[in-house]
Amino acid sequence: MKKNVFALVWIVVLLVALAGCGKSNNTNGAAPAAGSTAAPEAGESAAPSTEPVTIKVANWSPAADMEPVLKAYEDSHPGVTLEYVELADNGDSVAGMKKLDLLVASGENLDVVFMPGATDYSQRAGLGLLAPLNDLITKEGITLADEYTIDPSVDGKVYALPDTLENYFVLLNKDKLDAAGLAVPTEWSWDDYLDYAAKLTSGTGPSKTFGTYFHTWAMYWELGIINQEKDNNLVNNGIVNIDSAGIRKSLELRNKAEESGVAVPYADTISQKLAYRSEFFTGHAAMIVTGNWMIGEAGGSEEFPATFTTAFAPMPSNSAGEPSGVSIANGNYVGILEKSKHQQEAYDFIRWYSTEGEQMQNVYSAWKKQDVDQFIAGVKTKAMSPDNIDETSLAYVIKNAKPAPLSVPPTYQGELETAFTKETELFILKQQDLETTISKAQAELQKIVDANK
Repeated sequence: MKKNVFALVWIVVLLVALAGCGKSNNTNGAAPAAGSTAAPEAGESAAPSTEPVTIKVANWSPAADMEPVLKAYEDSHPGVTLEYVELADNGDSVAGMKKLDLLVASGENLDVVFMPGATDYSQRAGLGLLAPLNDLITKEGITLADEYTIDPSVDGKVYALPDTLENYFVLLNKDKLDAAGLAVPTEWSWDDYLDYAAKLTSGTGPSKTFGTYFHTWAMYWELGIINQEKDNNLVNNGIVNIDSAGIRKSLELRNKAEESGVAVPYADTISQKLAYRSEFFTGHAAMIVTGNWMIGEAGGSEEFPATFTTAFAPMPSNSAGEPSGVSIANGNYVGILEKSKHQQEAYDFIRWYSTEGEQMQNVYSAWKKQDVDQFIAGVKTKAMSPDNIDETSLAYVIKNAKPAPLSVPPTYQGELETAFTKETELFILKQQDLETTISKAQAELQKIVDANK
């Protein structure tokens, strides 16, 4: 609750400050109404300037990392100067967002801002900080769904373009798959996942290999909802989602894996403070559900050298016949401040950055037209053991990923996850049954929702 009170106070302070500095179409500070046809004043006169312009770009990334891509844009767009504003000294996005809000409240004339995730993006869109991009998108003549894998709409308006992409899939120890005579899955369900886990489990004692490992994060108690296109949060539109088929599927999956001995015991996980990287790369667990930040690490690191080939499989479905590869998705977003005087030029830049600029940096991008093969080649170029990355399965997973539409979690998501995990741990440790867990978790989360109304 303290976090929420602090966040509320901070938002109020920011709104008051914004009311005193700079003109806004959104006089009450609330998000523009869905379906509104009003366009930002700067956006209405969005013709590119013939005069040299300077665009101030704010990001938490180190300046040295941003310099090459910004220079590339300037070289290809004469008359445009990009002035970089480094929001944090150490690449800390949380600190960066605090600095961004302070700069905006103090009247700093920024144009382009980066935001690290849907919550940060939606909060600033709701405060009226960001310019709606709908008119600029229409003017360019593109369909956003054809360009990006994530729909960044908030209440029908687009306030930023998706930059990087974060989604989930499964990493597999391909050497152990080959030894067990198992193919790398391309379509599979959680039942298939458990079957693979059983066949990949071998040995006894300290040398035992488990079929899978589930980390302590809340998402590992939600595997049956984060693979859904809709209603994939603990609370959706203010409605608690615990007493649902998806959560029951999630808990039953964990319980079956635990009881059959194919998953690393949860008691060991918390008592020994196990880490998912070491569990997978030491061969203690043959499969883990994880996200795209692990693609590069599949080629090994100084801490965890790659001693086997890592393959990739899509997120399993809840039952046979449902599509595999569906995953909640997040990532960074890049928008334009509502009071920017160079909205057309800023829009041109964020379109380039979120497409060609991302490809130049070889990051996992939300741009549908990213050259996946070039991306994988770039990853392997930097890898310590490139031959241990199974290129075929990685390309399949990326090209067939099905990111769910943007679903912004509530600001009190952390409280929800803590309360949910508290109950699910009692379940997996045999201290309460499934129905008691569902009932108690539903009640506890409802209290949190009611307290935040």
